[in-house]
Amino acid sequence: MSAALCLIAAPVASAAPVSATKEIAVGNALWHSERIPSTGGVTLYADVLRPRNLPAGARTPVIMAIGPYFNHYAAKGQQPVLRDSIGQGLVPAGRYDDLIDGARLLERGYTMVMVDLRGFGGSSGCPDASGPGEQSDVAAAVRWAASQSWSTGKVGLYGKSYDAVTALIGAGQQVRGLSAVVAQEPVYDWYRYLYGNGVPRVNRLGTPLSFIYQSSNPGFKPTPGMDPAAYADRTFANVVNPLCQGYSVLSQLNGQKSDAFWRARNLIPRLQGSRVPLFLSQGFIDQNTSADGLQQVLSGMRGPVHAWLGMWDHVRGNDTDMTAPLNSNTPKRLSTGRAGYLDEVGRFFDQYLMGKPPAVKDPAIVIQDNTGRWRAQPVWPQDIATRRVALRSGAYTFDGRQTATKIFYQGQYYGTQIDSVAPGGTNFQVAKTTDSASNAVWTVLPVEKSAVRISGTVEVSLTSRDPDSTPVAVDVYDVDETGMGTLITQNAARLTAGVTTLELFSTDWLVAQGHRIAVRVTDSNNGRWAYDHPTGRRVVVDGGTVVLPMAAADAGTPTSGGSNSNLEGYLGSYRYPVPKQS
Repeated sequence: MSAALCLIAAPVASAAPVSATKEIAVGNALWHSERIPSTGGVTLYADVLRPRNLPAGARTPVIMAIGPYFNHYAAKGQQPVLRDSIGQGLVPAGRYDDLIDGARLLERGYTMVMVDLRGFGGSSGCPDASGPGEQSDVAAAVRWAASQSWSTGKVGLYGKSYDAVTALIGAGQQVRGLSAVVAQEPVYDWYRYLYGNGVPRVNRLGTPLSFIYQSSNPGFKPTPGMDPAAYADRTFANVVNPLCQGYSVLSQLNGQKSDAFWRARNLIPRLQGSRVPLFLSQGFIDQNTSADGLQQVLSGMRGPVHAWLGMWDHVRGNDTDMTAPLNSNTPKRLSTGRAGYLDEVGRFFDQYLMGKPPAVKDPAIVIQDNTGRWRAQPVWPQDIATRRVALRSGAYTFDGRQTATKIFYQGQYYGTQIDSVAPGGTNFQVAKTTDSASNAVWTVLPVEKSAVRISGTVEVSLTSRDPDSTPVAVDVYDVDETGMGTLITQNAARLTAGVTTLELFSTDWLVAQGHRIAVRVTDSNNGRWAYDHPTGRRVVVDGGTVVLPMAAADAGTPTSGGSNSNLEGYLGSYRYPVPKQS
């Protein structure tokens, strides 16, 4: 798809304008709905929760979440009730009840606002996949919240996943009034979410289609004050309009990273130099929103940075693992392995929105590595040194059967990595593989004489005479004394004639004394990426270089926290038998 087409603005299907509803008591809050004007004639629907019993004319700072998931038209039974029901049976969105309760936002004196992005829930317009339209929605919503008579002018953004993307959009725009951002498991570059350097991820089509469903599913519970017919008109117009939903899907099927559509959705350049205080959480083994671009974002921020980084999947910092309890008397395990997340969030917002010095001084950054242990550091990565390793030359066959990890089960190997599925469990039972370890170019390093830490982003360059842009996958393993390797990090690219460079996902991994580091260059990592039709052609790699970012094995200061179920499942099943190398 051409860059010119990607710059065309999709027309807007508008809902009828609606004034704010009157306040209704909901538990310890007063709730009302609002309509916020954005660009292109779009109006955004918002829930507003104000603390009860405020003095007349009292102003509060605002915590705001902006995203596609509040679904103010959710079907009955899909939308949780916030604390207690309202007389008419209408309830505000409950996506962040845990934040409101856990961080005690209303008791602390905050107003909570939840905003539907354009094309979702009660808002008008066409969904924009984090593009210019949605970016303008974030700016409009923040400015609106900062300018209200009941606002102090200080706004914080909060979210997880897509809502975390909108929080980073705000930080990148540095909107006036935006004073702090909390982002959990975000996407830093929409292109990297759907592609690995030109190789499509398995979710390349499923993700855009899922947002069409999210946008067009009206359910049975109307938003207060909204005209259901206006919602239906908007939904119908956006589905049949080729410059709305169809435009979005076709644009996201374009694998050219240089296209204007993708450039407009890369948040990393916009975050460089941002001075908005940021509290970020990122799982190194997140199978949905990977740590691809993490180091670039952290190194580019100029404001205060607070972060939880570690070995977990796509979870909130306060989530508990529902699969861990053995019986009803077993306490739920924390999905990150560390307690106190929402308390830290509360202190973070208090500091930057209320100007309150924190009663507890939280570490700037806490990191959990593959051992399950936690440490604190002022920055991450810290004290980077590099180990430059020459990669061996060799060849592989483009057969499309290779997996990054596999397990031997009942006489058959099964792949164990499935896109967007948490590690561990019995996932391998649906991913039968016939891959061969010999269909790869392996470089196995000497035995480590002492423990070493890979901390940051591994960089790889490959030299080849391949003229056909054949997919190539690069995997790095921690190989134990038995020859079994555990996947440390990976990525994919298209191999071209000359030098192909790629960055692997950021990580923090302690390689034990007596283990080896191995690098595998092969044709595919099935389960994570979708590949062109295999040709069976022999692909020659004329060597290359891997640059490993190294930190001290005892880096940082030990702090509280332990392992978690995602990590334990990963260590048990994200493995590969590494061939011996002469």
